Amino acid sequence: MDEQLRRAYELTVRCVPMIADQIAQPGAVTFPADRMTDPGWLADRVADTARRWGSNDPRVNGTLWWYSASSTLTGIPIATALVTGFAARPRLRDATVFLREDGYLGGLIASSALPVAGGLSALAAEMAAALTPIVDALAVASGVRPAAMWAIATDSIANRALDAGAACGDRARGSDFARELVDALHRVGVVLPDPRFVDVQAGAVSRRFTHRASCCLIYETPGSGKCVSCPRRPAEDRLRGLAALVM
Repeated sequence: MDEQLRRAYELTVRCVPMIADQIAQPGAVTFPADRMTDPGWLADRVADTARRWGSNDPRVNGTLWWYSASSTLTGIPIATALVTGFAARPRLRDATVFLREDGYLGGLIASSALPVAGGLSALAAEMAAALTPIVDALAVASGVRPAAMWAIATDSIANRALDAGAACGDRARGSDFARELVDALHRVGVVLPDPRFVDVQAGAVSRRFTHRASCCLIYETPGSGKCVSCPRRPAEDRLRGLAALVM
């Protein structure tokens, strides 16, 4: 890990404490990040998710695993970039990862930082190079359509950028960053939807949320319902649920 990245991690953890557990986990077994491009390894993750959630549908289990993994893989570069101007480099061949006890991706530890002050083109190119082979391999392992996984990636980018922006005191800055990053991903050839946002008012307080383009499919597992922000909820029901989170 180079000194610039070490400093970026330190500053980011102070501002976005949730990142701490994603860049270091005492006792966690780490392994090369490019293992996530192996369909066989991903098939094991899909099977493990099936055991934990009780679903027999590999499409559901692959979606659930990717919903968490994409949040981690995009969230760490986004948070470091927003807080410090240097993104933790998402390049798989130089990074290590670890799994949480629940089988989901716990974190990604980069080896160097990437400056983003001049624009997000370099970050987008490296993020595309990292995510694309994982998406392709997980499609083989689970049957989930790549287009669905890229929609999930858009929502992960939007959510993590909002979180980092809020931690920096400006949630709108986060949504702007998400739009700029997805625009840069489009320019390097990635086909994914634009991030969308909705401002929800509750009394005198307003909060910006991601208007999701994707569904995690958790409601298709035994005993589970739809998330508050699920795009498959009626719009008015979704807005009522989000408004309750503002209060």
